[in-house]
Amino acid sequence: MAKERAAHYEVLGVDPSASMTEIRRSYLRLARDAHPDFHNGSDRDRQVAEERMRRINAAWAVLGDVDARSAYDRDRLSGQARPPFHAHRHGAVDEPDPWRPFDTGPDAGFDDRDDRPITNSQLPSWMKTAPALGVLFGLAALILGSLIGVAGMARIGMLVMLLSVMLFLAAPLVALSISSREDDRP
Repeated sequence: MAKERAAHYEVLGVDPSASMTEIRRSYLRLARDAHPDFHNGSDRDRQVAEERMRRINAAWAVLGDVDARSAYDRDRLSGQARPPFHAHRHGAVDEPDPWRPFDTGPDAGFDDRDDRPITNSQLPSWMKTAPALGVLFGLAALILGSLIGVAGMARIGMLVMLLSVMLFLAAPLVALSISSREDDRP
């Protein structure tokens, strides 16, 4: 029974005292390794990968959500016996179900106003403000240069606006790079 209650931590290979960052890293690593699309061997190999992916997703559904993890830990520590959190299995125990997506529809508890980041990585503050300030400065220089007839100032305004747009478009790539480096840290 105790093994059943600690199953989600065991599936993700983390200690119950692990941080959310450690849990997320472990989930991503395991999901990359176990994803059925990467197991093109025999049907049995693919079925084993599908079942493993189901267990990983079920553990992440609980441990990846702060509130669900808290409730899970309270139940686990209080000694209450609850059935493990996983998709219901039909048929014989030895016969695995065909793969079906973990998310079967809209989640009644989903709050689209929840804008907590899923990672701790943040863009540098200068990269958040520079594109907007650059567009404003460039637009001002373009308008002022056009009004007073100084072509050089208008060109500088256009160049600054172009650089600001490029910086704006580069920001998601920088954020992905930062997140990827965080995932790779031990």
